[in-house]
Amino acid sequence: MTPPRAKARPKPSPGGADTLALQEFIPYKLAVVANRLSQSIGSLFEQQHGIQIPEWRILMTLHSCGPLAPNEVVEHTSMDKGRVSRAQRRLIELGLISAVNDPRDGRRLVLLLTRTGVKMCAAIIPQARQTEAWFLSVLTAPERRALDKVLSRLLARSQELRSSDQTEPTPD
Repeated sequence: MTPPRAKARPKPSPGGADTLALQEFIPYKLAVVANRLSQSIGSLFEQQHGIQIPEWRILMTLHSCGPLAPNEVVEHTSMDKGRVSRAQRRLIELGLISAVNDPRDGRRLVLLLTRTGVKMCAAIIPQARQTEAWFLSVLTAPERRALDKVLSRLLARSQELRSSDQTEPTPD
């Protein structure tokens, strides 16, 4: 007895809606560029300062925003809670941040930079700016301004996804 034949699947048409050329897919390109740049900066900071990417993101967030609750760090960095928690513990162990009770609400924990953390941020910022300048040097000044404007708009749009908890965005 011959087994029943499986139905043949239709082959995707070249360039059709059922194909996806990753090299032309904007979310893919953004993710690859962001990961490569972050890894480049991260390896520099790991070699020179002994901190990893999640740790420097938290340091720079606290430097930029001031004291924050761990859940606010999660929101600002777009890292998951577990990663923030692990990095937070390591930063406390290294003496770069402190975790204290919020004076306005004793039930709430707040993370803040220590003096050592502030000094490390002061050392990191010029290196981060230098890496940024090298990376953006392939663009003209008008292209850099346009990129900044576009990324700001996309960042705002991505915030809409987070705040609405949409799993599938709908076109406007």
